[in-house]
Amino acid sequence: MSESTYTPSESGLAGRLLARFPQAVHVGQYWSQSKRYRRLLKVTLVYTGLRLLLHLVMIGGMALYGQNDDEVPVVPQDLGVYLQASAHLEQRQDLYLKDPFQSTNEPYYYPPVYAIAFRPFLWLFQLSPGLLSVVHTGLHLVAYGYLYYLWGQIFRLLNLEQANRMMALTLPVWLVFSAFWADLGFLNIYIGMAVLGTLLLRAILTEQLGWSAVWLTLIWQTKPQWAFALVLPLLLGRKRFFFKLLTLGGIGYILMIGITLLLVGWDYGWQQQVDYWQFLATVGDKYPWRTPADPFLGYNHALKQLVIFRLGLSPITNYLVLLVKLLLLSPLFFISLSLFSRSAPQTDFPAAQKRLDLAFIFYLGAFIWLDVVWELTLSIAIFPYLLATTPAKRLRQFMWVIFLSYAMLDLWQVLSFAILGQAVILPGFYIATDPGIYLPLIMIVMLVFYSLFIIRLRPSGPYKLSEEVGPCIR
Repeated sequence: MSESTYTPSESGLAGRLLARFPQAVHVGQYWSQSKRYRRLLKVTLVYTGLRLLLHLVMIGGMALYGQNDDEVPVVPQDLGVYLQASAHLEQRQDLYLKDPFQSTNEPYYYPPVYAIAFRPFLWLFQLSPGLLSVVHTGLHLVAYGYLYYLWGQIFRLLNLEQANRMMALTLPVWLVFSAFWADLGFLNIYIGMAVLGTLLLRAILTEQLGWSAVWLTLIWQTKPQWAFALVLPLLLGRKRFFFKLLTLGGIGYILMIGITLLLVGWDYGWQQQVDYWQFLATVGDKYPWRTPADPFLGYNHALKQLVIFRLGLSPITNYLVLLVKLLLLSPLFFISLSLFSRSAPQTDFPAAQKRLDLAFIFYLGAFIWLDVVWELTLSIAIFPYLLATTPAKRLRQFMWVIFLSYAMLDLWQVLSFAILGQAVILPGFYIATDPGIYLPLIMIVMLVFYSLFIIRLRPSGPYKLSEEVGPCIR
């Protein structure tokens, strides 16, 4: 078979599996055509195996030598917070402290129903903390692979096969992607939220009202910013679908509260629900912001943290942060207003790209507005999509440089620790050699992506795919 005409055989199980995974076909093409791609993919696969082994050694060490106290957790930090909340719920204790950041434990940021959902994991923890960490590691790996698969399906659904080709080309990046390994290290829910946000987007694109309501309800119970796709029907002429979905999502939210009250009792359950809303309303005032007195910025790259780190915490600073956010998001407001005034929906091919541009820019806008920004997980789809739909070669090269500075942070951290040992570990588990604690790399990437989408979505912006899909690896 000629390398230039490589296609997977449709006969046999392997061929049928490849046909179901759009990126896999293109991975096979690049593998057969490019020695450099094969070498790079092999190297990153080996690194992934070693990195996963390191992770298992770390969680094994916690389980074997950790103690169930405030100093040495027996499971990774965020997983421990969820388990502790579930234990407090069983004992009918308060989930939300009045001064959450005065405790040595991280605060619990989610509603009571989330603690109820974690009860099976609490029982598994009581059986074996190590087994629980291994199970959650497996769940994260499956979720990450499923997220990659889902975006292949969405790109194919919208006839954006160039984006699938770019997802295949950038596969080595996603094997070392810092956001994934950070999520795995803490065993938190960022990858899971990215999956839910993607499922909501797919259901909205296909106008599956029932599934859209299910995903929206689950998202609103955890991290509402991941409901970014909710605006698409409103802006693209599907207002009736939007209001139906909004109504069903609201009913679902109320039902979740009802389930909480039914399972834990009215008095205790309602008090915890009210405490949760009060906690969300005041958490920004009590958050331990890093100020000019601190030696470095840290891993929270939100705009508010950037301003406070330079100017200190004061009422004037808060107003300045609000002004900066409003200025940055004002172009998105005017674009939305322009789209809202047009009631006729578009169904041609360029409109498919426009839908994704809108979905991604609202995702970025939501995170720009947030006061805590630790990750940019959905760049697993945004980065290859922008590479596939950006004609200018120099701009694509610029995106590579900017994005890799963020995507490769975990590799940099691991190599630093391997070479320098414990000397690189600073109080609070910061890595002294990590550029991400000195430079707001996540926010830089976010603003670059956001600016590109603003340019594309302006009224005179062109909507056609590039004939090129970026520099191929030869």
